[in-house]
Amino acid sequence: MRNKLFFLFILIASSCSKNASHHSIAVPDLIQAEKTRANISGRILLYDGENIAATDNSGITVSIDNSTVTTQTGADGKWTLDSIPKGTYDISYSKPGYGTGKIMGIFHAATNHATTLIARSESMNIVSSLDISNIKTASFSSATWLVNAINLGLIRNGLFIEPIFNNPTSKNKPVRLFFSDKNVVSFSNYLVTEKIFTSGKDEVKETLTFDLKWFESKGFKLGQPVYIKAYGDGYKDDTYENANNGLPVYPSLASSGSPTISVVIPEK
Repeated sequence: MRNKLFFLFILIASSCSKNASHHSIAVPDLIQAEKTRANISGRILLYDGENIAATDNSGITVSIDNSTVTTQTGADGKWTLDSIPKGTYDISYSKPGYGTGKIMGIFHAATNHATTLIARSESMNIVSSLDISNIKTASFSSATWLVNAINLGLIRNGLFIEPIFNNPTSKNKPVRLFFSDKNVVSFSNYLVTEKIFTSGKDEVKETLTFDLKWFESKGFKLGQPVYIKAYGDGYKDDTYENANNGLPVYPSLASSGSPTISVVIPEK
């Protein structure tokens, strides 16, 4: 009896050994797991301080937040994160000398290994190098706008605001203004922000106007002092929300801003 059992065991073992490499049975949940992994791909383009696109977009680090998954862009700015499981992801990207960026809430179905392609190309500005030395302001009244008021039927009161900086070219540069009702104002401590484009000349232009309706719509009161600080910014809109505190991040701002100025909002 023992010899028969031993022979049967050998026969079964031999049969399994012969077929193991050709007829192995995969665990069903492993098959499913393999079906729900696929690539995520996109493209990021670099821009300089004159809004000119770079010819080489390589070296941008692209990562999935809260993970060790990372890759880098090629010269064409394209990137691919390989074999990512199904899920919803926040993706970060950065390069020394440039701002950071975020692509929030990317749903990755990964069905049958289908790549999730982020169709819209992202843009990265070089960090601004503008050194804003001052901010000039001047109030204007309906008398200043008399001709326009007659022609357009408009009566306007408010402020001209002109950041001053050295600009070797005549091309307008992007500047972000931060407003507050307190004298401590910065990119992280403000009530209102506004992005403008200006040549930086030591003059005030009627194109850079903030009328009383604008101040009132932002919660300021007429006749109160307002504090303003200016930073060089990037051309492309690259603002995103900090996931930890919900505050806006302005990745392309110059490392330092203008002196803070104060001015009283004109009254009607």
